[in-house]
Amino acid sequence: MTFRSISFALLAPILVGCGGSSVEFAPDDDTGVVGDATPTDGSVDTRVDGAVDGAADAPVDTSPPDTFDPEKDKDGDGYKAKDDCNDDNPAVNPGAFEIPGDKIDNDCDGKVDNDEPDCDKGDLKLDSKDPLDFARALGLCRATTADALGKDKKWGVISAKLVAVDGAGTVDPLQHGIHGKFGAVITPRQGKNLVALSSGTARTPTDPGFVQPRSPSLSTPSSVTPPAGFPKNVASCPAASDLKANDSVALELTLRVPTNAKSLRYDFDLFTSEYLAFVCSAYHDQFVTLLDSTAALDAKYAKNITFDSSGIPIGASQPAFLEVCKAGTSGTGGLVFPCAKGVKELEGTGFLESASPAENGSTSWLSTQAAVVPGETITIRFMIWDVSDHLLDSTVLLDNFRWDVGTVATPVTARP
Repeated sequence: MTFRSISFALLAPILVGCGGSSVEFAPDDDTGVVGDATPTDGSVDTRVDGAVDGAADAPVDTSPPDTFDPEKDKDGDGYKAKDDCNDDNPAVNPGAFEIPGDKIDNDCDGKVDNDEPDCDKGDLKLDSKDPLDFARALGLCRATTADALGKDKKWGVISAKLVAVDGAGTVDPLQHGIHGKFGAVITPRQGKNLVALSSGTARTPTDPGFVQPRSPSLSTPSSVTPPAGFPKNVASCPAASDLKANDSVALELTLRVPTNAKSLRYDFDLFTSEYLAFVCSAYHDQFVTLLDSTAALDAKYAKNITFDSSGIPIGASQPAFLEVCKAGTSGTGGLVFPCAKGVKELEGTGFLESASPAENGSTSWLSTQAAVVPGETITIRFMIWDVSDHLLDSTVLLDNFRWDVGTVATPVTARP
């Protein structure tokens, strides 16, 4: 039998068909010859046609395959792969807070969009002396430790204290309280309770130990040095005649910030008996919230994050915020208070006197937002004190502490 010989070099191109389809073995190198095995760039024969050619064959990835290493932190969020339910997303890990409605298990607890633990219930006592109860009343229900590691390194309260504004010593227990309602109108912003701190008594007229904020007002032996840079007053108003912080109280919380939070928020309502006679005077009680954080904050605020547009702590000298009152004009400075909200919210609080309704006022609920750094440890101090004397008291209500994924360049206080 005789076989015909075929020169493959003369058959370019050759089409091989099957079922109506075809594959073309085109010249695959610089010579234009099929099957030429002379490499042009060091690549390999990825077309499996017996030829090595850089023009037609793609280089092959010879790196080792990506393998799972439980000890590595692929997304750089501070949690090893073995403790992280999504090591490709730095905003998802055991240290994150759960964001309702995003359909993600943010905190790696195996549940999607579940509520945070609820400890702000009706069983917290008015006269509690446990500082952690005050954190719970604000809605801070998670506890953690400073030295927590791995999957146990979660956000939450590391410590809580009730102290004078210098951070030392004890305060009169009547100066702090937990309320299910404050007066006839004011209710918690979230949960079942709110926190009250006072330079007088953190009580309403129906509570044991209540002392009228205007007269006789509460006077304690406490007279300490206030934080650096305080007290502050409106530039056009007289400065304090005594720089001591009298009858002071502070709630100090040390917290680990969630790894997906970029700011914090809280609500407050300030009541003062300095209105109207002593607004814009040397007797200007101070409510200040100091934040120790690695987030940037202009030094002129002296760490305070609750202030008005001029950088002054929220108080009796801001007509824009003090709206629950009877309208009037201050004798000093000529500040005009329209009092758009009337006096209804003062009812039952001890800050409404029928004989002199033009005295006493409040801001109604306001909300502050300030920047934090994800995963950092912060200390926040809510504090209030009498300026220049021990007379005419003020009380601040605090509630609804929460985290936010958004941020702000400068702390902002506004109506919620």
